[in-house]
Amino acid sequence: MNRKYNKFKTKFDLEMTTELLYKPFNQRKMIMPIKTLPFAGAPLDLAETERSAQQLMAFSKQKNARAYIMHHGDFLVDQSGALIALAPMKLVGQNLYDPGPLFLGLDGERPIFAFSLDTAKAATALVKGSQLVAIRGLASRLPAKELALIGRAKSLFDWHRFHKFCSTCGKESRSMNGGITRKCPSCSTDHFPRVNPVVIMLVLKDDMCLLGRGPAWPEGAFSALAGFVSPGESLEEACIREVKEEVGVDVVDPVYKFSQPWPFPGQLMIGMECRALSETITRNPAEIAEARWFRKADVRQIFAGESEKYLCPPDFTIAHHLLKNWLSHP
Repeated sequence: MNRKYNKFKTKFDLEMTTELLYKPFNQRKMIMPIKTLPFAGAPLDLAETERSAQQLMAFSKQKNARAYIMHHGDFLVDQSGALIALAPMKLVGQNLYDPGPLFLGLDGERPIFAFSLDTAKAATALVKGSQLVAIRGLASRLPAKELALIGRAKSLFDWHRFHKFCSTCGKESRSMNGGITRKCPSCSTDHFPRVNPVVIMLVLKDDMCLLGRGPAWPEGAFSALAGFVSPGESLEEACIREVKEEVGVDVVDPVYKFSQPWPFPGQLMIGMECRALSETITRNPAEIAEARWFRKADVRQIFAGESEKYLCPPDFTIAHHLLKNWLSHP
């Protein structure tokens, strides 16, 4: 059953109320994260100890609280393309998809929520002239902070969408604690959001890098090779295995560079570099439509928009930043 919470307030009524035992949020100071890649760097205190029904209701009533509006993973923007964030109490009475109001955390002293409305019409009716836009269409133009916030919202909503039923007993579970837990009312098992680790690696040899094109990608769209980490594997082992499986190249010296949360639907992209032992490519056609070596001069031309044949990976992808980092070194 694809259950919706019929009314906004109902979500909070489902959760047990407890006394406020922890230090109030307005007495804390948030330590800002270091500079990170797109979709990371949200300046949030997740407030994981302040998520009782009573506390969440207090957050939602706070005058400076704001809620992003979604429908099927798309976000509400105004006529200028800016994200719309409304006071949560303005959404009382709206029909929401499970998990109901999602509490993202505290941006300083401002509570941040996300709401997924049941119809596109209901969402766009909230603000005249508004429209729903896919997150990929917003990624290159939003401020980094906003992109990180809605990326977190999308990943959490998708996790709830794919985990409605208890993996222990099969009964339908329900969202708790502002959306950071699902609890099975039948067997009392708690379920928590997960991310899937993916290694994405730039394969290097001399002044060249090896890039591939997926079967569903447009002509000229090449990127770094990538694959999921398997159970029992280290990141280094996953890097070596994936390159061998996809293009038949043996690599050594895998090195971690940086990571990126990827909300499509919930990956953690782990950027690496490794060194190829040969230039011979044996492509796996089930995974790779094309694979070839690019010299630094070729990649510089692509990044400058001067290539008539190849497309630059979008600037919100970790592949773009792996290549950019490589180009920055002699």
